[in-house]
Amino acid sequence: MNLLEKARYGEVRGVELLADHPEVRLVLFSLQQGQEVRGQGEPRVHLLCLEGEGILWAGKRVLPATPGTLLAAEPGEAHGAKAKEGAFLVLGIITPRP
Repeated sequence: MNLLEKARYGEVRGVELLADHPEVRLVLFSLQQGQEVRGQGEPRVHLLCLEGEGILWAGKRVLPATPGTLLAAEPGEAHGAKAKEGAFLVLGIITPRP
């Protein structure tokens, strides 16, 4: 599966559930300038930037993100991603699935 080809950018952020198994949930977030996604309460979450630039955050930690940037959020910790200019593609990896 080519994740870059699955990106769906638009006026509303794109969210696609890629896998939903007891061990893991994979969610692809297609964000454009200013769009964001937030979460809290899930088990362990990893956010991986696949394309573009933005920020990833978990708790008080904020990272500028470019392709390859990975951020881990502790179980129950508030976390999210926000696009800067242009397209920002983020893979959310939730283990185990909530």
